[in-house]
Amino acid sequence: MTDGPYDIAILGGGPGGYVAALYAGAKGAKVALIERDRVGGTCVTVGCIPSKALLDSSHAYWLATHGQEHGIVFDGARFDLAKAVARKDGVVKQLVSGVELLLKARKVDLITGEGTLRGPGQIAVRAKDGERTVEAKSVIVATGSKVGVPPIKGLAEAKPLDNVGALALTEFPKRLVIIGAGVIGLELGTFFAEIGSQVTVLEMLPQPIATEDPELVKMLVRSLATRGVTVRTEAKVTEVARSGKTVTVTAEIGGKSERFEADQVLLGAGRVASLSGVEQAGLGTSKRGIEVDERMRTSVKGIWAIGDCTGLVPLAHVASTQGEVAVDDILGESVRMDYDAVPYVVYTHPELAHVGLSEQQAKEKHGDSNVARFSFKASGRALALGESDGLMKIVTTGEEQRIVGVHVLGPQASELVATATVAIRLEATIADIVATIFAHPTLQETFREAALVAAGTPIHMAK
Repeated sequence: MTDGPYDIAILGGGPGGYVAALYAGAKGAKVALIERDRVGGTCVTVGCIPSKALLDSSHAYWLATHGQEHGIVFDGARFDLAKAVARKDGVVKQLVSGVELLLKARKVDLITGEGTLRGPGQIAVRAKDGERTVEAKSVIVATGSKVGVPPIKGLAEAKPLDNVGALALTEFPKRLVIIGAGVIGLELGTFFAEIGSQVTVLEMLPQPIATEDPELVKMLVRSLATRGVTVRTEAKVTEVARSGKTVTVTAEIGGKSERFEADQVLLGAGRVASLSGVEQAGLGTSKRGIEVDERMRTSVKGIWAIGDCTGLVPLAHVASTQGEVAVDDILGESVRMDYDAVPYVVYTHPELAHVGLSEQQAKEKHGDSNVARFSFKASGRALALGESDGLMKIVTTGEEQRIVGVHVLGPQASELVATATVAIRLEATIADIVATIFAHPTLQETFREAALVAAGTPIHMAK
């Protein structure tokens, strides 16, 4: 059976693939979207969305059980993990259904099955109702990523949790060891600690989340410690062993061997590009994933690649944007990917976010840089929330004080970084922000307050 020919066939229905399909459909293209599971991919079904749903649940529990200063007193409060997981599943189901309805409205043919890219314009699909071939003028590969499993003695036999397993638990472990202090490790560590687990995170590198600002990471680690998350750095895990219901993790720390006992061990070391279904298509690859240019074109004419399978910037919102760029290029528009203003967020409590360059990167790129800081402890809104741990940092360059980087640790940093992203995208200067009126009292004010510091006219802090 042969389907098509389509204008565009997309292999993979994650945030890159399904957004590309919706975007192409909105532009009038005839589109086929091939997905072996549910649309939404890792992000919607077992990643970004479900983890945030659970983090919001754990944060509500934490605030309720630590709300004495707010006048909230609970006796015998408990966290019902099974109910929170059911709520999370409901959120996922609603989003998946919404995407499916949108695809139908855009007249995108959703084909469920295991896809194999044979070459330009042809994808073989193994579906429940048999084999079929999808033909298209252009193909977009969006096969995503998979859990990275480090080569540690006994790890596989110990049956570690990955993000999928961790998000499906109906009973939380009293003791949890997490291997890797990346985004996944710290976010899930925050969740389990807030609902009562004793969490130990083992990170091989000198700093957790190596891509983030060192000053803010140190503040985050201190804050997480108050919630029950212990982070050990320069800890090389050498062995994992399970005996009954107990898992023992052995790590080399500071030249000494230490052992950590837990009920569960969780992989938080990140993800790697998945090339499932495209191995025989002759695409140029590197250690990171499929090689693409700024238009998302691969080395094979007629084939584009987007999202985590490229290994460039493994973020859902970047995958979506890459999908739009690929579609525009296929349809003959002159568009290129621009990674200068990409927001990064770690959904711990407090949240950590940044966009643009660090101070050192700004020096290397522009020859000079300056940093202005404003503490959330001087924010009226943060104090009212009872969440004043945090710092707003603005990195500028040149005499005009152009903003090239913003780093935030604090409540709702994921929302605050959006304003900073727009500022960098529009090449705003400190003077532009100072001249802007922000509502009071809001957390957004910390951005202008830091700008006032940069301008040499701080209002709510000493020089």
